[in-house]
Amino acid sequence: MPLFEGHHPDKGVQRLFIEIPEHAKHGIIYKWPDQQIYQRSQLVVDLDYEAVFTNLGQVIGTLGPGRHQLEQGSSLGLGWLVNRLTDNAFYDAEVYFVTTREVTGVEFGGPLDNLVDRPTGLVVSVRAFGELALRVGDPVTLLSKLTGTGGDTNFDQQIRDWVREQAMAAIRAVLPEVVGDHGVLAMGSLQEPTAIAATAKANAALAGYGLAVSSFAELNVNLPDEDARQLKHLAATSAYTRMSGSFDSAVRGEAALAIADGVARGNVGADQGIVAGMLLGTPLSPGQTVPPAAAAPVVSATPVADPARFCELCGHALSADARFCSACGHQLAG
Repeated sequence: MPLFEGHHPDKGVQRLFIEIPEHAKHGIIYKWPDQQIYQRSQLVVDLDYEAVFTNLGQVIGTLGPGRHQLEQGSSLGLGWLVNRLTDNAFYDAEVYFVTTREVTGVEFGGPLDNLVDRPTGLVVSVRAFGELALRVGDPVTLLSKLTGTGGDTNFDQQIRDWVREQAMAAIRAVLPEVVGDHGVLAMGSLQEPTAIAATAKANAALAGYGLAVSSFAELNVNLPDEDARQLKHLAATSAYTRMSGSFDSAVRGEAALAIADGVARGNVGADQGIVAGMLLGTPLSPGQTVPPAAAAPVVSATPVADPARFCELCGHALSADARFCSACGHQLAG
């Protein structure tokens, strides 16, 4: 039987050299399209790849970077895979090129579970997004435990999606403990410890699939705007209450800050109800006025007697400006 009988003649020479094509060198796994491999073909493995041989879904062996002559008696022991129907010219085997370099730019993101902010007790929604880098630590385990050896599998998409899911699950698991008593508003300063804890948690799950998260190039855990505003307002009110000792004092303190801010912005028309409430120690809502104070009793003025004047008729003491005696009615002189 001719060497390449039953195969496309234009591909005969190409089949003597097995290597990953240029267009596929950015991927994680590339499957060599030909399952029948010529015995004396040359296998070229790039520096950042490892070649994995399989047959009927079982891993036969691996070859690292370099140029390898495929023949009987090689380190892989492929002799038992010789296809006798091709006059012992070919092996029945599949070849997968699996990268060993760090794969960067893997984007992830989405909502996490609700989280209780311990300082305030408020339940808030939390979300996370960013980029991570992954690495294949064990190509054999990756093929046998996760991707399989299906011919129509999108290996890269499957691997990236799995790592994304494990990363999000890890962040969700470690976040309550990392944030802890610091509160959700402190998450901005806790991104690094969150990334470290999430990396360890994710890798514990990914190790069984021959994968690992190398690092989080970017990790941003934050709140939706509405939850952030509500949490900040409640945190500020709680702080006022702790300083003033009561909620009413906290309300007056908050109102004072609001008025001071308005004055600083040039708005001097502060609500009279709020101002009066602050002064009286009674919180008043905007538009509510202070009840008028009770009118002071009117005291009639009683003329003060001038000790130097007396009525010439009855001797009654008179005021300095009296024209008649208040006792007898006598008209006074002058």
